[in-house]
Amino acid sequence: MDQEWTGGSVTALWFQRMSVLLPCDASSLSTKEQHWSTRLPKARSEVFIRSRVWMRACLANCFNVSPQAVPLQAPPGEPPTLPRGWGFLSLSHCPDALLLGCSKHPIGLDLERHDRMIPAASILQRAYSQEERERLQHLQGEDLRRAVLKHWLIKEASIKWQQGAIARDLRFWEVRPGMRSVVHQRSHQRLSAALHAHDSWEFAVVATDQQLLQSIRLFLT
Repeated sequence: MDQEWTGGSVTALWFQRMSVLLPCDASSLSTKEQHWSTRLPKARSEVFIRSRVWMRACLANCFNVSPQAVPLQAPPGEPPTLPRGWGFLSLSHCPDALLLGCSKHPIGLDLERHDRMIPAASILQRAYSQEERERLQHLQGEDLRRAVLKHWLIKEASIKWQQGAIARDLRFWEVRPGMRSVVHQRSHQRLSAALHAHDSWEFAVVATDQQLLQSIRLFLT
């Protein structure tokens, strides 16, 4: 299906706490989604159904159609997509929250709890560029953890924009000073980046067009 973008001129984000029980009514799912859900283990099947029902409800509000009419393609374990003309999606989740983005142009998202404990010094030495290491090496303790986590958010969001893989692409994305842009060291692709905080979570959004990051609407569902 091909149509003009009807989701508005802004990037729309939907945030959902996992502590709020999502609906598990599979009636709004596509035939394929219902089939996929039957082939998953019970616990994973329920998560799959709830997440797809939630995504369809969010996008239905964006496009002013019924949840069943949203042409969502989201097989288990794969990034969600929409057909040409409907816009671009990005999905991120951590153990207790979900974040879905939809925009006229490709975007990438990454979501984490702001208190997530990580081996910051090890990550910095193993996976970050020399310029990033030199910029952050003077930090210690909590300051280092937070800085490394913020850089990680931007890097992983960039990998999602790229439709790449962490193991292959993490070391090539370099966050620039100020954390408002990121550059791929091989392709020289530059993306604009924005960091946001909501309650106990932080998230990064990246896109080629800075305007997409300046006109974000966040919906709490």
